[in-house]
Formats: sequence, C-alpha cells, structure tokens
Amino acid sequence: MYSADSHPRPARAPESRSHQPFDLRLQVGGVSLTLSGAVPAVRMAVEATTRRRMHGFDVFIIGMLAVRIVTSLLTGSPRVILVKDASLSAAAGLWILGSLVVAKPFAFQAGQYWHGPTAARIREAAWSVSPALRSALTRLTVLWGGAQLLDCAAGVLVALLFPVEAVPALNRAKGLALLCAVVLITVSYSRRYGRRHALSLFGSAPLLTRRES
Repeated sequence: MYSADSHPRPARAPESRSHQPFDLRLQVGGVSLTLSGAVPAVRMAVEATTRRRMHGFDVFIIGMLAVRIVTSLLTGSPRVILVKDASLSAAAGLWILGSLVVAKPFAFQAGQYWHGPTAARIREAAWSVSPALRSALTRLTVLWGGAQLLDCAAGVLVALLFPVEAVPALNRAKGLALLCAVVLITVSYSRRYGRRHALSLFGSAPLLTRRES
C-alpha cells in the first residue's frame, strides 16, 4: 500500500551552514572596521615617531587596533564571532581603569591630547596643585572604564540570548544608548564642577594657579 512515508525525506542542512552567509558578513564587517581604524593608527605612529615621543592616548588607540586585529583572526560560529566583538569593549575598559594605577587617569590624558603644548603645561600645573581636579578626573575615568565593561557584559548577553541576525542591530542600539548616557553624565558633571571650582575639567586653560587648601 502506498504511503507518503515511503518517500525519503530530504536531509536537513546542518544548522551551522544555515548561518554561513551571516557569518561571512560578520567577518567582512570586522575586516572593514579593522582597515578603517588602521589609517588613523598609522598616522599616529608616524607622528609619534616624528616627535620621538608617544602620547598615552596614541598608545591607547594603537592598542585597541591591535586587539581588533587579533580578534578578527579568530573564527568560529556566528555566536562566537559576536561574542568576541565584545572583547574590544573589555580591553578598552581595562585599559581605562588601569590608567588609575600605572599613570594619570585616562580622562586627564584625553584632555591633554587635544590641547597644544602651552595649554597642556597649564593643565599639568593645575593637576599637581588641585586635589579637586585630580578627584574629578579620577571619577570620570572610573565612569568611562566601568561603562566599557558594562558594554562588554551586555554585548555578551545579547550575543548569547538573542537570534544571531538581530544581535548587530541590538548591540548598536545598546552601544548608542550607553554612549549617550555617559556623554550626558560627563557634561553635567563637568559643568557642575566648573561652577563650583571655577576650573574647567577639559578646557584649554584651567585657571587655577594657587594651591587649594
């Protein structure tokens, strides 16, 4: 007697192959990001060689590019690729928080990077005589580093719990929301500090010239 079950059913494709196009897009996207970051990193390295001195912020940017290059070489399932993308946030957070131990806070270094030699010397002098300035920039460094680690943890959870096709968009939305929150907190805190101490946290010329009591 004829039965529909007598016809062999087509074999199902392995689950890992069903995500191959998505996997390829992730890898291509990672390579594109790496190449886009290589140009400014090379420029920074050339400028540092010309100056014969490398700024801490230059080292940070080049270090983040190195992490991106290393992680781009790792392969695996789409979820593995998505999880490894969070390593960049982890590296940034650890680097930022590590600056509290091995050097001046990252927030101070970032401010120095964007100013000329004269303003940088004024800020350096203000740093040496102002406990309030040191405390404020330390707090901002903790905020920035903690936000990066939070971004990493949230990125790993999103990569593990949500459909792989939805993860990139969710991570972009998460990253944008966290960035906006950090920027708003930083701006608000900087303004309150400026009104209270008559001293800019990131301005080109902190006006403090005497030791604080």
